Amino acid sequence: MKTLAKLWQDVRSASSVALAELESAPGPKPTSQMCEFLILGEDQRIELHTGVDPFALMRSLWMTCVHRRRQGGSTIAMQLVRTLTQRYERTIWRKMSEIILAVRLTNTFNRKDITRIYLWVAYYGWNMHGFQQAFEGISKVTDIDSKIGAANLVARLKYPQPRHPNARQLGRISQRVHHLLALDSGSIKRGTFSGISTHGTISNS
Repeated sequence: MKTLAKLWQDVRSASSVALAELESAPGPKPTSQMCEFLILGEDQRIELHTGVDPFALMRSLWMTCVHRRRQGGSTIAMQLVRTLTQRYERTIWRKMSEIILAVRLTNTFNRKDITRIYLWVAYYGWNMHGFQQAFEGISKVTDIDSKIGAANLVARLKYPQPRHPNARQLGRISQRVHHLLALDSGSIKRGTFSGISTHGTISNS
């Protein structure tokens, strides 16, 4: 098992490499609209925390323990750490190290770059490893330069494109797209995540 110091060295190096690649690569890159959708859907208090959102973690714990319904509480920085380390085991050590690394990441890179790096390296589904593959795949079915296209791409971070498309998964993706668009337009209250408000009440949206 790698030490925390070694994990941090790997995460910092991989983040720097990804950012340099993003800046220099030809072709499409994450847009400000995509970054905004990601923040709206995953980390609305990104400017208020240092890599870990205690309110989101408490909400996640409440939903898991009280309502027996799993709900993520990870910030974008935490999700980036998980992607770069490729560690997904459900252990206390993994979660604690992820939290510590996310804080260090946020103290090293600015929040805009963390958001862009995550969009660049994230997994979007079958044959969509990273932004460039996702852009190519999604642009075949929608105008990805449009607001709806950007929402379609970001939606697949939560519900990845299946290898064999099925109505259930495609329905989830569509629902997520509409949720992101509604958050962006203000037709549903910010602080509402996939039908669950930050206060733990069930939303009708």
